[in-house]
Amino acid sequence: MKSLVTKKLFKNITYGIFFLHIPIIAYALLPIKTVTTIVGSKPKLAETLEKSLDDFSLFGLTVNNKNYYGDEIKQIPISVSYPFRDNFKVAPIKQPDTNQYVDIDGDELNILDFKDTSQMVWYYTNANNELVEFKPKASDTFCSLTKAGKSAPYKITVSGDIVLSSKYGTPNNNEYPNDDILTHPTKTYTILEDVGICYAKPELEPIEAANSELNHWDKNQGFLIQSNIDASKNFPTTAFYGAKFDLMLSRKGLSDNYDWKIVKGAELITITPDQSQNGNRDFVTVAFNTENAKNTQIAWDYVIGSGSGFPVVIQGENKVTKKIIEYSFIITKWFSDWDKSIIGQPLAHIGSATDIANGCLSLDGNYRVSHADEVSNAPMGNNPGDAKFTREIGTVLGEWGNANQIAYPNSWAASKSQNNQHKRIWLRDTVENKYCDLHMYNAKYHCRDEGEPKNGLCTAVK
Repeated sequence: MKSLVTKKLFKNITYGIFFLHIPIIAYALLPIKTVTTIVGSKPKLAETLEKSLDDFSLFGLTVNNKNYYGDEIKQIPISVSYPFRDNFKVAPIKQPDTNQYVDIDGDELNILDFKDTSQMVWYYTNANNELVEFKPKASDTFCSLTKAGKSAPYKITVSGDIVLSSKYGTPNNNEYPNDDILTHPTKTYTILEDVGICYAKPELEPIEAANSELNHWDKNQGFLIQSNIDASKNFPTTAFYGAKFDLMLSRKGLSDNYDWKIVKGAELITITPDQSQNGNRDFVTVAFNTENAKNTQIAWDYVIGSGSGFPVVIQGENKVTKKIIEYSFIITKWFSDWDKSIIGQPLAHIGSATDIANGCLSLDGNYRVSHADEVSNAPMGNNPGDAKFTREIGTVLGEWGNANQIAYPNSWAASKSQNNQHKRIWLRDTVENKYCDLHMYNAKYHCRDEGEPKNGLCTAVK
């Protein structure tokens, strides 16, 4: 009996202990919740950034759909001869790196963004060297601004209040300015130190070729400057002995303000600042007139033999400010007179298509008769005016216009006193697969009897 009672008591005690454990285990399995949220620290920018909000390096500019920040601004491609206003926009804020972002609670960066809207303000520099705020018009170019007295340096100020946020934590954002930091974030960039060269001006004639399908050309000024960064985009890309053009500055009399030099390319070119006595010294003449340029072998070596063209860099240093302006281009196609006996003389010789072809082959270096599409984009046309070419960068006549001895002394072109036969040039038409001739004086291009005497042109090839 005692044994039975003992067992029953033990069993009851065991069950009691078991049920006592149930609520403890159940509570252990419930999720832990606090009555109040733990508050940490706000995310913040590194102290170096907070102390330089008035020169905030994470602000940038978008130009032609590419973002630029800090020193990258110096690499913005600028074409001073083209309207600029609509090319510039405020860039998205550059996101801070791990050295520029601080959160002592360890929360990750979410985003740094403008609180509301950003502002972009333009400035030009007046005669007293003071910055003057202005709103550029859609048609403004840096050249037109300079001509109107709104001079470089040109600057842009980007400003706007900002919000820094983290992915987690409370609080998860911080504004600038705030109760502790009152400075509004801004950044001022110099867009252009000096406008410098506005046009590259070869022969403007013929007037029939006053248009430009690619908007390279101004019929009164010449070629528009294509790039301050990429020399390969600028005029000229073709050249020949005797070719010359003027680098036109933004205002009358400016060429005297600079000391000019050839940084690269003196083997084939010379430069001569305007020597006018009327105070209008606004250009520098660039000429392919060296002894090397006259030598077809040496010219071939520099332009074709190099494998990468012939780069030219011309610089002007302002005599007062010491600021540098620069014009650069790369010659990738070289042309020559077909008759080696008269190279460097102020006249043209004529011959049959075969004479021209053989003359090209006989030149020192490696030359052949020029192809029609290397010389111009003129369409075939039997009537005067049918074969009008346009002024574009990339072909001989497209770049240099009406070749003549006044425009291009001692070149392959005809002199004023020579008859029209000397002003017609034999070319190889690779579409028609025959020799055809182009009349430079009346825009006619057609295929004729290859025995007829005409001038010709040779192209340097690999």
